[in-house]
Amino acid sequence: MPLPFGLKLKRTRRYTVSSKSCLVTRIQLLNGEFVEFTLSVESTGQECLEAVAQRLELREITYFSLWYFNKQNQQRWIDLEKPLKKQLDKYGLEPTVYFGVVFYVSTVAQLQQEITRYQYYLQLKKDVLEGRIPCSIEQAIRLAGLAVQADFGDFDRYDSQEFLQKFVLFPIGWIQDERVLEEATQKVALLYQNYRGLPAPEAELLYMQEVEKMEGYGQESTPAKDSQGADILLGACLDGIFVKHKNGRPPLVFKWNEINNMTHNKSFFALELANKEESVQFQTEDMETSKYVCRMCLARHKFYKINNSMCLSGCFRPAAVVLTRPFMSPDNLYVNSQNGYYYHSQTSLDRSPLEYVGGSGRLRNGSTSSLTNPQHYMQPSPMSSNPSITGSDVVRTDYVPSQAGTSSLHFFRHCCPL
Repeated sequence: MPLPFGLKLKRTRRYTVSSKSCLVTRIQLLNGEFVEFTLSVESTGQECLEAVAQRLELREITYFSLWYFNKQNQQRWIDLEKPLKKQLDKYGLEPTVYFGVVFYVSTVAQLQQEITRYQYYLQLKKDVLEGRIPCSIEQAIRLAGLAVQADFGDFDRYDSQEFLQKFVLFPIGWIQDERVLEEATQKVALLYQNYRGLPAPEAELLYMQEVEKMEGYGQESTPAKDSQGADILLGACLDGIFVKHKNGRPPLVFKWNEINNMTHNKSFFALELANKEESVQFQTEDMETSKYVCRMCLARHKFYKINNSMCLSGCFRPAAVVLTRPFMSPDNLYVNSQNGYYYHSQTSLDRSPLEYVGGSGRLRNGSTSSLTNPQHYMQPSPMSSNPSITGSDVVRTDYVPSQAGTSSLHFFRHCCPL
């Protein structure tokens, strides 16, 4: 088998790479784990995404993408059609790239594979804990109880309130009153005991079905000004493009089927509506922002129109959950750093060495959630669209990345290092 990018393999089975021709990309996954891939400097964002999808044995990659922090510390989705290195060099604040959900579905029941639903669960839990999806105390308690059951299962020593106090159960900084926090944690402990016997996939599904009904689900917004110069939040959601005024006025939503086209000119972003001759125009921070917002909204517009038509035609059918032992490979480096565990892959084609711990089915691979690793909390990720998704990729919900494995397995379940 020829080596990728013309690299030479020494007897040590490690690639000799030149910094001028290769890029070592560090990616944070939704569970907090770090992985590294050595790619060509000309490798596109799509190639990097496919490498991540292969590592996770994820087939339905249409819903996911990669993002980074730009030099203004804003979160931006990678343009998958362009070289990754050029984007990071020109716009990136740091070389780290983040994996996440880019397209949110109207119902998680349409997700076909368990590994897809698991990654969705991690994203939604992250969205809740980081405050992007607001919730009441009652909702937060229900979600926390389900999350504990999903992440820890039926472990007697986890029933106590003292144990739960060590972990992030509620949105960070959300409950300031210690007494209220203690009472809420006690309710979570009681609720958690009621979920005993509930399998992790079912707990995750119940969690997601609760979140998908909440305001803020699948939304991303950016500050802008309307045609009168008033400050607004302009963004995309499942239904269309929304405008939120800061003076308390009801949000305005332009439905996807009402929008003919979207354009940008300098710092202005415009919607061309089907029932109006004039376009609706908004002003963003600068030209780069308007270009990005337009690219994001066009991609989301395309995705949700196709996704909606497929849902109406009954193309999506819930799939049964399948649990099995993942494929093992000895060709990776397992690294323990001060920031946690991560894998260093010398190519985008190999697999991660997962080690089973005892007979519990848990894996010692650093795949920890925010509940299982309170010291290492992930940075927030945005919710937006994939700026370079194609129509053919949207339709293919069983899309298989090039060189990917043949199975889609959920093997990052109970991963708390003890």
